[in-house]
Amino acid sequence: MVICRLHAHPSGDCLSKMGTAKTLGGVGSILELIPFVSIVGYILTLVAVKYVSDELQDSSIFNNMLYAVITGIVGAVVGFLVLLGGFRSPAFTSGMSGIAGAIGFLAVAWIALIISAIFIRRAFGTMAGRLDIRTFRTAGTLYLVGAALTIVLVGFIILFVAYIYQVISFFSIPETAQAPTPATPAAPAQPLQGMKYCPSCGAQMPAASTFCPSCGAKQP
Repeated sequence: MVICRLHAHPSGDCLSKMGTAKTLGGVGSILELIPFVSIVGYILTLVAVKYVSDELQDSSIFNNMLYAVITGIVGAVVGFLVLLGGFRSPAFTSGMSGIAGAIGFLAVAWIALIISAIFIRRAFGTMAGRLDIRTFRTAGTLYLVGAALTIVLVGFIILFVAYIYQVISFFSIPETAQAPTPATPAAPAQPLQGMKYCPSCGAQMPAASTFCPSCGAKQP
């Protein structure tokens, strides 16, 4: 169960932040699947993860998600440069440089996708444990498996399923976070009538005993 670090304050700040993270993350995850507005979805999801990271007081959650985004951007840029370089002089290489550039682009994009998925899996794994929402862990695992298998069609299908689990996970975030009720300490056991406890080892013995039959300590 999540414990809000501001639960002692009556302002409801924790409720608003967790509720906002739930909405932004869920809506953002849906928008990630829609062309032309997917960038908005990624931003909303990143903001949602930031809210969750702050409330759980665990910066590794947001850091891992940020690393995933940075890795994806760097991979796309490097891949594009490799592709551009390959197509600069295809006339002088009978088109071979263009083919090499395309292969290089796909290789860079694939590696960047896997590394990004590793960071996402770490972030979602922590969120799954701290929020007690197992679908986050499932989504992270599917991201990694799907990224590794994007060299075949099934990888893209797995990634789509991962997005579905991500949507479900964000919408499953509780809007309120309550601290667990502290357990009432049990009353100390009372010795039976005519009995007493050894102050040294705690063994029970007749009240008239001079030495403890368990540890041999002399009784007061």
